[in-house]
Parts: sequence; C-alpha cells; structure tokens
Amino acid sequence: MPLFSRSIRLDLCLVVFAALAAKPALAHPHVWVTGASTFQFENDMLTRIAMRWQFDAFFSQVLTGDFDTNKDGKFDADETAAMKAQVFTSLRDYGYFTHLRVNGTEAKFDRVENFSTTTDKGELVYNFELVLPKQLDLRATKTLFSLYDPTIYVDIVLGGDKPLVLQGIDPKKCSWNFSSGDDIANENGTVTPQLVKLNCN
Repeated sequence: MPLFSRSIRLDLCLVVFAALAAKPALAHPHVWVTGASTFQFENDMLTRIAMRWQFDAFFSQVLTGDFDTNKDGKFDADETAAMKAQVFTSLRDYGYFTHLRVNGTEAKFDRVENFSTTTDKGELVYNFELVLPKQLDLRATKTLFSLYDPTIYVDIVLGGDKPLVLQGIDPKKCSWNFSSGDDIANENGTVTPQLVKLNCN
C-alpha cells in the first residue's frame, strides 16, 4: 500500500483541521503554518481581519495530492471549492485558530469571505477574510491578538516580512507589538502562543 493513499491523506487533513483533542503522547505539531494578518479598518473601526496561511512543504504536498485533481500544480475554482468544503470549513468551530480579545472578551467572527488558494515556492497558501458581526472600536481598550491551535496539532505563527498590517487607519492612531503570551497557554500548558498587543488611540 502506498505511504499516503488518497483516503489516508484526506483522513489526515480532516483529523488535523478538526483539531481533535490530542492525547499527551500525541501533543506535538503535525502541520506548520506561517501566518500573516491584515487588520482592516473603516472610519477607525475594525471590521475584518484578512489572513494568509502558508503551509509547510509536506502538508502542502498532501493537500495538493488530494485536491489538484487535474495535476496542473494549481487550484481552479472547483478544486478550491472542494478543499474549502472538505477541509477548511471544519475550522469554523475552532475560530479558525484566530483569537482576538478585547477587554478580556474573545471576539467572535460572523463569517468568512474571499477564500482562495494559491502556491508560493511550491507551498500551499490559504487566503481568507474573517468578518466581525459588528465594527469594533479598539480605542481605550486592551486588545490582544494571537494565532494558535490549543491541541498543538497545528503550529501556526505570525511571520514573514509583514506579519501584521493595519490597513485603513492612520498609523499614528494605532500600533502593535509582539509581547509575552504567558497568560494565553494551550490546554496542556506546554506551549505559549505568540501574542500581539494593539494600542489604538
């Protein structure tokens, strides 16, 4: 039997992205993602967060093998729709591993828009936008942002040249910086996720 048959690869995708509770012996990453976020403001109010996820080479190969059905090295509309329905949508129940806390309360996202797939140096990239149910005023608030999977199946970090961008607002009014994430630990207490603090005046 091949190391990764289609059914085994698809099962792996679904298991990982359903973020099933990991037993202690299995509590380590199976997938690595480099993320980048764009906070989109309108009239100084936060309306949505655009995400870019770039997967590691191995998992990119797994997903490509399952969903690039015509084997042309890219994803057409039908292939992207299939990937969204069978893999990406399962992340909805887990907040898409995206955590925005305003004054201690985690914001919920209303819906996802503009999901698309592409490749970068042979690695699969997800692009999508998380839409807030109502605009958020981040002025005079304690705003914390982080990306993480509490089960540690997926290791996701903000990285690249522009890990976080504030769009549609004067940079003098809102800034951000990486900070200690000691107060946001995963369920096993073994991983401290990245933490971003936003300061909007």
